[in-house]
Amino acid sequence: MGEITRRGLGAFGTGLGLAAALPALAQPGSPQPWPSRAVALVVPFVPGGSADVIGRPLAQHLSAAFGQSFVVDNRGGANGNVGTHLVVRAEPDGQMLLVTTNGPVSTNMLLFRTMPYNPLTDLTPVALLSDLPVIVVARRDAPYASLAEMFAYARANPGKINCGVPATGALGHLAAELLQRRAGIEFTIVPFRGGATAATGLLSGVVEVSIDLVPAYQAHIQAGTVRALGVAATERLEALPGAEPIASQGLPGFEALGWTAILGPPGLPAGIVQKVNEAANRFLDKPEIKAMQSALGSRILGGTPQDLARRMQAEVALWRPVIAAAGITLD
Repeated sequence: MGEITRRGLGAFGTGLGLAAALPALAQPGSPQPWPSRAVALVVPFVPGGSADVIGRPLAQHLSAAFGQSFVVDNRGGANGNVGTHLVVRAEPDGQMLLVTTNGPVSTNMLLFRTMPYNPLTDLTPVALLSDLPVIVVARRDAPYASLAEMFAYARANPGKINCGVPATGALGHLAAELLQRRAGIEFTIVPFRGGATAATGLLSGVVEVSIDLVPAYQAHIQAGTVRALGVAATERLEALPGAEPIASQGLPGFEALGWTAILGPPGLPAGIVQKVNEAANRFLDKPEIKAMQSALGSRILGGTPQDLARRMQAEVALWRPVIAAAGITLD
């Protein structure tokens, strides 16, 4: 999933009163309750991405809720596999958890020929946090002003539209491949080295169309420098009410969503899973968190560990045929 840079998250409420409401959870064979010391929240990417945006205020909330420090630990590498594997190999004592986007816990297993772990069996789902769609944007001077017009142009001119994506295997790339399959069109896919570079490529005329997560183009759309053709969600976004869902433009049910979640190592005790899940859901119910995510075009999720497990399985099922048909690999 493409990464989102955001600064100035500001201070969030500490909710100190929750600490007294959550009894300590003792571990089998150990006289100490959980958490007995600082907990690492591993984010498997460099600082400043979407997992950080939600992970850092989540760490503040969990610290207040459980009376111990929860500290974000950025461990980037291999599209998130390095940090995720660290959690997979961690002791199942709740002292190391994972806050991640969907790639390392779903689509990476389809993009890498060799993986050091299986996310569907080697991690313990805890809670979904949020999701965020990709958006299809075009240059202001492109010869089409709507998605339907772009489809017609692409069908009449196969391969003529250069479509920029933030990187090979990024969600924007996968969404571009899915859009071609569903709409019966052909792009020339142009991978860039990151979302900012892809945006520059669109604005400078290197590509005519670009597909990436909403925040990559949100400011450009609002400034009128690019045109939003469609958002890969089934309903309009509060942050971009003028961006019509692709699903309502001739491709029913079309979605391409990046999402964030919290997971633990295999064998994480059910009691710890329940405690963290409940605390995460309370965090997501905070008005300031809802407002922050809505401003980014993101949707608050929450729910049970089983909801996250189902989301992971559905993500793999959605992208497996797309990735296989396009022959996309990252190793």
